[in-house]
Amino acid sequence: MVGNVWEWTSTVYRPYPYQGERPEDLGSREPRVLRGGAWGGAQEELRVSERVRLMPAGRLTDLGFRCARDVSPCPLSLPLEVWR
Repeated sequence: MVGNVWEWTSTVYRPYPYQGERPEDLGSREPRVLRGGAWGGAQEELRVSERVRLMPAGRLTDLGFRCARDVSPCPLSLPLEVWR
């Protein structure tokens, strides 16, 4: 997705290094991490490790998010012994 839109994440922005042990407070008004750079940005921003911050209510024309969900394992990925 690098170079298409900035990817909005639920991660609260903190300067590196930080401990990611505590769960994120999704209701907090702290800035969130944007990753990856976008089509209108500088060439050096177009990398997955690029991160900037934006307030949760912030808006950009080149900001998006990735839809993801957990899936159960495919039955075909089970060991061969299970199928015998």
